[in-house]
Amino acid sequence: MGKLLSPAAVLIAAAVGLAPVGSGARAQTRTLVLDQVRIIDGTGAAPIEHGRIVVAGERIARVGSVDAVPMPADAERVDLTGRTAMPGLIDSHFHIENDPKLALRQLSHGVTSFRDPGQWDEKFVELRRMIAADGLPGPRIFTAGPHIDGEHPAYPADAVVARDPDEARRAADTNVRSGASAIKIYFRLPFASAKAVIDVCNAHHIPCTAHLEVLDARELIDAGLHGIEHITSFGTSIVPRVEAERYRQAVLADNNARRDGRYQVFARADLDGPEARALYAVLRERRPFVDATLAVFERRADKAVDGAAPAMVPVMAAGFGKMQQLTRRVGLAGARLVMGGHSTVPYAARGEAPWRELELLVDSGLTPLEAITAATSTAAAFFYRGDEFGTLGAGLEADLVVLARDPSRDISAVRSVERVMVGGRWIDVARYGKY
Repeated sequence: MGKLLSPAAVLIAAAVGLAPVGSGARAQTRTLVLDQVRIIDGTGAAPIEHGRIVVAGERIARVGSVDAVPMPADAERVDLTGRTAMPGLIDSHFHIENDPKLALRQLSHGVTSFRDPGQWDEKFVELRRMIAADGLPGPRIFTAGPHIDGEHPAYPADAVVARDPDEARRAADTNVRSGASAIKIYFRLPFASAKAVIDVCNAHHIPCTAHLEVLDARELIDAGLHGIEHITSFGTSIVPRVEAERYRQAVLADNNARRDGRYQVFARADLDGPEARALYAVLRERRPFVDATLAVFERRADKAVDGAAPAMVPVMAAGFGKMQQLTRRVGLAGARLVMGGHSTVPYAARGEAPWRELELLVDSGLTPLEAITAATSTAAAFFYRGDEFGTLGAGLEADLVVLARDPSRDISAVRSVERVMVGGRWIDVARYGKY
């Protein structure tokens, strides 16, 4: 039997830098066994209550019950009785902005991979430098390059403007040549140009995702769009055409019209109406990925966000409630839900947006296991990396989180992070939690 470390001993040693918890710069070359741990593998399967995870180098060697997985000779054994191990969280909608430390703070919270869906590569230079300087194995960074928008872009500093399909195609090709692992369409890009971007993504076998406000999501999904960013992207697809056109023209005239307008549209939407039923039919056929990013749109009647007009507070609360309902409905219709924190959100502290997003997914009707699956294996599939990470399975990267409590019973237990591993190496949770 291998060397035994009790949970208490591990945490005490970590505090003084002696245990593997604090060794972000040291490679995990020995065989490590996480023993007597509750395992949530990320596939949606029921937890294994008395589980064993064998980690050899960067990868998982075996996963199963203690009765089914033998203890390797000379392995180091960590007793995790009472703890829960699950795959590292994958944040499908992270914005680095000018805060590279945020990615490392989120890493300490269990986010081992993320995608920034629309940003210039130069914004990641400092984060990559910090990761290299500390010898960190993660987080795993996936970028998309600047998003591709039409004329009068919503966020000029983060976009490239395409005036026609040829420019859109060339912009997408340039992003891919620069290392983009996905491409994001923004809502002012006309349909023909958006279709050109989708074609480029298909040619390079990378996902094409989109933030839509004035384009009909049904049409673009039917044209091959792989993913949707924001539940609000369905707004013009769930209301009568005359109302959708009114909102569309308001946003085309002023990007800021969507701030209040999206809540007004959703508050009035009929999720059982003919437009919504047509959307569900497309989702059943195409099964796109949907990143609802509910946390950034969360609004409460009892605690208004700063700057909200008093008359808009109940409308926003009603509209957000309908956004939550639609999130559940599109999932039931066949869309593949993922988790995107959006970095800065109104009702979560710094670095806690992914946790809040998971809580809101459950509040919207998902079971805790469904929400965890959205943030792990389904997200990995959206990254086209499901054969590399996202579940706890033999041969996959050893990216995992150890929690003090059981999130399959209470999703808020994702906040009880004790340990984080990326590629078989422990992260200094205490250090990066202060970032």
